[in-house]
Amino acid sequence: MSSDLTMQPAYKATMELLEQQKHISPKGVPYWLAREIMRTLGYQEWRNFENTITRAKEACEGTGIDVAKHFVETTAMLVIGGGAERAGRDYFLSRPAAYLIAMNGDPAKPEIAAAQAYFTVQTRRMELEDAKSEDEKRLEEREKVTVAFKLVSKSATKAGVPNVHQAIFHDARYQGIYDATSAAAVRRDKGIPEGANPFDYFGALELSMHEFQMNLAADVLGREGIKDESRAIRRNLEIGKDLRKTVLTAGGTPPEKIKIAEPISEVKKRLAPPKAPKPKKEPKTAAAKPTKKGKKAS
Repeated sequence: MSSDLTMQPAYKATMELLEQQKHISPKGVPYWLAREIMRTLGYQEWRNFENTITRAKEACEGTGIDVAKHFVETTAMLVIGGGAERAGRDYFLSRPAAYLIAMNGDPAKPEIAAAQAYFTVQTRRMELEDAKSEDEKRLEEREKVTVAFKLVSKSATKAGVPNVHQAIFHDARYQGIYDATSAAAVRRDKGIPEGANPFDYFGALELSMHEFQMNLAADVLGREGIKDESRAIRRNLEIGKDLRKTVLTAGGTPPEKIKIAEPISEVKKRLAPPKAPKPKKEPKTAAAKPTKKGKKAS
């Protein structure tokens, strides 16, 4: 399909409509409703569009994918003559399901061509997101932890914790999350080199625990108007304990049993863009010797 065609007003209008008709589930998953996109795809009658849905379901089944998870049947109330309503069949369509409908639609309809372009782009975006490496996710989370650390440190200062006691304040987080005696004990038990920053050895899951605890602690200290050092440290410990309890209640791995990852410095090396080759130096040309006055250069 020519990219020039997809830029035509009719194509763009269809693609924009499909984007507007996209719903997002509570879990952040996009979906469409069949009856909502029917006319957007150029169909005026449900029976004709349902034939296309049937072909798409057959194509889905042929790939070995569970059709019921992507074409979820539901009921829609349809307005008929005189304003009365009756129940009619409808479908919740996942992104792959909507893509298959577009691919099995009437090729003579320009709306179908536009829908194919739209869902091809949507699919490619999702593929790129899914392909994001664990390295990238961990590095992103490590950067978020740095921001959260600065935020909660600032909040601790406002809550009455002097700079010389910031280490004690942060130690309380480790005590709460790991049910440990100190941050040093956590480092030792996990085998983190002495003097190293533990965050540089935590995987994405463990980093996310610390990020959440620090952001929550910063919010609580400010919201509760704490202005006492001992109270601020104790509150930080309590928030860490509450997080630990939530993890264990949900059946998660106890934080102290999460294995450490390779140093973040190695991850940065792998993700670093290749260095541009240095430009080659042009060989120096010998300067011409000045000729003596009155003589011509040969």
